[in-house]
Amino acid sequence: MEDIFVTEFFELDSEFEELGVFDSIINRDSPFFINLLRLKVNKTPEFQESYEGINDFFRMIMLLLDGANNKRDKLYKEALQRFHFPGVSGINLGVSETGIDAGFGPILSEQVISDAYDIVKSGSKQPEIFQLVGLLF
Repeated sequence: MEDIFVTEFFELDSEFEELGVFDSIINRDSPFFINLLRLKVNKTPEFQESYEGINDFFRMIMLLLDGANNKRDKLYKEALQRFHFPGVSGINLGVSETGIDAGFGPILSEQVISDAYDIVKSGSKQPEIFQLVGLLF
């Protein structure tokens, strides 16, 4: 079966691109939704500290972005370099043009960090902002 994007299936032309919405492959991407808030109340021993660990990671990213003077700054570049999420083969949380789980590529990573920089510079310092405004998922 040929890959079918949501925009193709619903004949949406460029609406998703104009809105900055991810155009998933209907017949390949997994139907999973990652809800980080569920980690706050989980009972699985391996995940007991995971929610705070995730927030610590984003606090570090936000600290770097807060210290950056612009988007060419060394601190900004360091935040971008640390914001690295490779795909995990076989999970299918998103399929790239290559047909494999590619995770966050350089274009998506740059967009997320750029948006996060703007949010941090507007005064937000809460790491949960990455979840609330849909920067990740």
